[in-house]
Amino acid sequence: MSAPKVFISYSHDSPEHKAWALRLATSLRAVGIDTVLDQWDLRAGQDMTEFMAKGISAADRVVMICTEAYVTKAEEGRGGVGYERLIVTAEVVASIDTIKFIPIVRNNPGRRKVPIHLGSRAYIDFSDDSHFDTKLEELAREIHAAPALVKPGLGENPFKGEVINSAEPVRITGPNGATAAGQPILSGEWFEAQHATAAKGITTLFIDPAGVVPHVNAVGAMEVRMGLHAGLNKSQMELLNAVRTSEIKTFGWPFAVTLENREGCKPRPFGDGIRAEVSIKERNSYDYWAARKNGDFYAMQGYFEDQQGQPDALFFNTRIVRLTEALMFAGRFYASLGALPESKFSIRVTHRGLAGRALKSIGNRVMFDTRSSHEPVSETETVIVLGTIHDTLAEEVQRICAPMFMLFDFQEFSPMIYEDIVRRFENGETS
Repeated sequence: MSAPKVFISYSHDSPEHKAWALRLATSLRAVGIDTVLDQWDLRAGQDMTEFMAKGISAADRVVMICTEAYVTKAEEGRGGVGYERLIVTAEVVASIDTIKFIPIVRNNPGRRKVPIHLGSRAYIDFSDDSHFDTKLEELAREIHAAPALVKPGLGENPFKGEVINSAEPVRITGPNGATAAGQPILSGEWFEAQHATAAKGITTLFIDPAGVVPHVNAVGAMEVRMGLHAGLNKSQMELLNAVRTSEIKTFGWPFAVTLENREGCKPRPFGDGIRAEVSIKERNSYDYWAARKNGDFYAMQGYFEDQQGQPDALFFNTRIVRLTEALMFAGRFYASLGALPESKFSIRVTHRGLAGRALKSIGNRVMFDTRSSHEPVSETETVIVLGTIHDTLAEEVQRICAPMFMLFDFQEFSPMIYEDIVRRFENGETS
């Protein structure tokens, strides 16, 4: 077998830190890892951006030395670290489960140990140089796929002869939200069935006078899929009560609205859970949601922009607010169903109908230029720990929204803007 190829990503914080990066790279090569480092491989006159792009693309693994300065540069998009962030973000968005990127931490007393675009990935702590050799072995074992602890073989079920009564099988998944067979829980048959129903409903709403039915990706809508990694088993009434108590009153109808007194729009019970569809053609308004007995939740919500008669616009602050509302709903919903604070849930957010829209603002926020998207869809999936959702809310919103805004001619917003809009919404403000 050929040696694994590793690219070292780091910031030039100081001569001492450059020497430490050199020590790490040298040590990795000594244990059979083909390590690429700018101090060796970047020659005078060579294009630095091409070096970084090819190095990351060609590597089997990328080791990211996350000092406090490195994290700051990544967050602010500065220097080579900022450029590398664009490359890494694209790969992470394409495959949320990728293990290609390995964060290691040193010289980082800050609260944020790794850049936000890496999500909740586990890191190796190199903070204490006295433990360098131990941590080096841990890193080398990970790169060589030679774990110190090997998972034992699976034994036979000693209870296979017993009958277990359960209306809904309890789901157990891995840390990245996939079943034992490797299928993402948010791509299961139930979610696809809800998507098909919602897609049919919203495209029917937007049939033009000539009778042309648009493709679902051309219709403006936010789609949200959520699922607990360890499922529940709840009745239809428990689900309905949880949705009711989790509504967040805001402008327009709330996420997962319950219209008890509007015929044809109120929630209805089904064998696997409850569902509701609110379709009002005269105001270009569409909302569909479904909750499953095991805690799975699906929603498709038409854009507020279309209701305002601006189908060629996407208000960046409205999108941040609507996503904030959806995440706050998720926290309340699962807490109402009795999920523990340490419970993990996967959430996948898809924004459709982006192509041809211009990114604008509404209310008191001003954008001095408008940028358009040629891409129709943006989709991001992440894993959240239920008990941390309040503290990390602005970061989670940025993690999901930033790849979408990037499609509008590389538009980015600072973490402070996300923080301000999110916290204002939490306090009852929508501007």
